[in-house]
Amino acid sequence: MRRLVLGLCISFLATASYAQERLTDISAPTSPASALLGVQPQSVLSPKSYGALETALYSNFINSAGETVLPNDFGLEFTPYWASDHSLTIEEYLYPQDVWKGQIVRNSSFSMASTQNFRLGDSTATSGLGFGYRTTLYFGNKKDREVVTQFRQQIAKNQKVQARIGAEANQLVFQPEIQGRTDFLNAIRPVIAKALQDVYEEDSTQLVEEQVNTILADSSSLPTYDSDNLDAFLDAFMNMVDQNLVDADRKLNAQAVFDNFKGYIKNRQGFSVDVAYGVFLNFPASNFKSAVAPRHSFWVTPSYRFKDELSRLKVMGVFRFETYNTGYYKEYFPSSQVFEHNIDYGIAVSGEFDRFSLQLEAVGRSSNSLVPAGTDNTGNQLFRKDSRSDFQAIGTFVYRLNDRLALTYSLGDSFEPIFNAENTLVSLVSLNFGFGGPTRQDLSE
Repeated sequence: MRRLVLGLCISFLATASYAQERLTDISAPTSPASALLGVQPQSVLSPKSYGALETALYSNFINSAGETVLPNDFGLEFTPYWASDHSLTIEEYLYPQDVWKGQIVRNSSFSMASTQNFRLGDSTATSGLGFGYRTTLYFGNKKDREVVTQFRQQIAKNQKVQARIGAEANQLVFQPEIQGRTDFLNAIRPVIAKALQDVYEEDSTQLVEEQVNTILADSSSLPTYDSDNLDAFLDAFMNMVDQNLVDADRKLNAQAVFDNFKGYIKNRQGFSVDVAYGVFLNFPASNFKSAVAPRHSFWVTPSYRFKDELSRLKVMGVFRFETYNTGYYKEYFPSSQVFEHNIDYGIAVSGEFDRFSLQLEAVGRSSNSLVPAGTDNTGNQLFRKDSRSDFQAIGTFVYRLNDRLALTYSLGDSFEPIFNAENTLVSLVSLNFGFGGPTRQDLSE
């Protein structure tokens, strides 16, 4: 039965995810909340996709008896801005000038992760919750400006076509052979076709004819052609052209332009910085009154995607500062050595392709604590500094079943865990689902 439920969920999401053409694909699950909970081994938080809601299921999915099991570790990340539609221009979307609203607010996401199997030092299974926040700052570059310029040129072409049609229409209505709406439409049709051919340099007669039909699709709703009130007829005609020209332009050549734009967003070049914070809550007595926060983390993750031929290659750095509640660990993990502060620093390299991506990370850790070491002759408390170094190397393979569903496998050697310190092997499978987020319809202008 569990196997059937899991299969139905995957099938449903795989089908539903094609409903709209999205600007970004789902990525590997790397939320602050999941990292704090320990169900996600990576230290480097890759910038998330623009999905309004992303969920992740963490498990090896196969138990020791070879049976399929539903995972009990769960992660969720919510981006409020993309939960509703936004009519953004290309420039506002790609190159926002307002750092607060255009970057921090738009890219802010909130994450939560849960596990029912966080084990204390005596092997007692307890519940754990992780909460996180993060946002991403993109730094504009030359390529961003080129893409914005390209779409401005498209808008200018539309305006040029419209101006030519308007000029000819104003002359046609004064021609003696134009006696009614049918005469006018028959005369304006070749004018529209010629304007499209000249401005867009389109040689396909059949394709241009389709665009003319699109522009004139609402002609039956035009008002009566009244020679004593031509302004009303011309205004209605130009409004129709204005409304339908965008659709005609998209069918004519903007699909190819949009595909290029979509590809650029997926592999956006240049520099960005991801900033995140997370807190872990544990419930040792399995009730809310026993809640304690044993761990806090703060991330700064700079990223750089290379240009042109190397645009599939991205390099990320990581700086993570963590604080541990040593009193909690002394009580529930008495045989483990826990340091008050951890500083993680390292690098990750990822290559992203049509259906899959591969990321390799190497991260060092410096841990330290101030430990009471008695008193001096005057009774002042003395401390000594304990420290330790550690290292983590993990590879992550992501296969996108479609743009809203990804299967991830991580393998490597992690930092020494607090519980079961000898077990540093990482071997984790996860499913990441994405819902909502920006689509082509959000960038209609």
